[in-house]
Amino acid sequence: MKPVFKISLIICFFAVLAGLMWAGSVKTYAPSLETSAEADISISDSEKTTEKTTRPPEKKAESSTSQFTKKKLDNIDNMVSDKLSEIKFNGTFLVAVGDEIIYHKAIGYSDAKKHIPLSLDTRYEIGSCSKQFTAAAVAKLAQENKLSLNDKVTKYVKEAKLAKNITVAQLMNMCSGLPDYLNQYIYMLEAEERDTDADFSKKEFLEWLNKQGLNFQPGQFFAYSNTNYYLLGLIIEEVSGKPYEEYIADEIFYPLYMDNSSLSMSDTNCSGYLDSDWTEGIKVDSSYFYSAGEIVSTTTDMLKWMNAFSRGNVLGSEMLKKATHTGSDGFNYGFGWFVTNDYYYHTGNTELYYAIDIFNRKHDMKIIGLSNVNNTSLQKTGLNIMTAVEKELFPSEKNKTDKTDKTTKR
Repeated sequence: MKPVFKISLIICFFAVLAGLMWAGSVKTYAPSLETSAEADISISDSEKTTEKTTRPPEKKAESSTSQFTKKKLDNIDNMVSDKLSEIKFNGTFLVAVGDEIIYHKAIGYSDAKKHIPLSLDTRYEIGSCSKQFTAAAVAKLAQENKLSLNDKVTKYVKEAKLAKNITVAQLMNMCSGLPDYLNQYIYMLEAEERDTDADFSKKEFLEWLNKQGLNFQPGQFFAYSNTNYYLLGLIIEEVSGKPYEEYIADEIFYPLYMDNSSLSMSDTNCSGYLDSDWTEGIKVDSSYFYSAGEIVSTTTDMLKWMNAFSRGNVLGSEMLKKATHTGSDGFNYGFGWFVTNDYYYHTGNTELYYAIDIFNRKHDMKIIGLSNVNNTSLQKTGLNIMTAVEKELFPSEKNKTDKTDKTTKR
């Protein structure tokens, strides 16, 4: 066979092979009109379980003149600083009305021994303020019809036998009757009955749970218990097909540009203290807190969260109302929030940190205090600051309310 003829045959062979490969790729990746809708559904379903929520363009804060006078802002500055000084606050504190930040200061030390100051971008453990994220994730899945709040817990966590007559909603509202696992295990760490570097597995949690009894029949009373929110994390994992930490990061942190927030308590960038005398304590592993309280964040990121959540950018209006109002059980706990008619809020404390975030319904006011000192007096101070700021910025409305109250009392 002549060389030229051989070369021609080889060229023809590869040309035919390339054509077959191209045809295969068209068949696989370019469906006909009759099957395109089906293919789109398949792709969409896949995206829901393997990809992050689409990240919308981040809205940049626009520089503009304040809606409040300089005198009022100066009064707010002095008043807030004085109230924080009274409790020896060490942390970052933020007050915002609408999109306007009217107070934002870092006060004290990131490291007391080295005299390293805190900053506006310091990352703190937020403890049980994490519950609002866990609850929002469950509510979001319910809104997408991937679960029902009326479902029994064991539909998703079969091993949780003690919760066989408890609904998802009862976990959310803290009226399940389940005992609190976290208090017991933190005590064991403090008493050195467990190694401080030991983690806490989900298997160990479930084994512990099934050895317990209910404190009361589900729905009968309100009792704050971290066990409720640990179970909600397991439900999120079962329904979404993702680890809890990944789901929160993909579905909440990422779309809201909460780039300085994480789900690992080792990501704090400041030392933590037991009290205002700079007493050092043990650093607890994230696995103990899990979906009940393992989030680390900044005041700036928490403001992004509160703005998006309160404005219905995380949950629809119907679900948002359920989350931030008293439920049918009549207890003042919604979905991850303590609720009143005027505001909703939560606090969080780990061994070495304390946090509070408050949303004032009437004036779109956000109060956020994050501290690297476990100073429980921040709860009362934060609520007092909200009241004082409201009185300073909206005095005519406050007076009008006062007059109405007096008339009603008569």
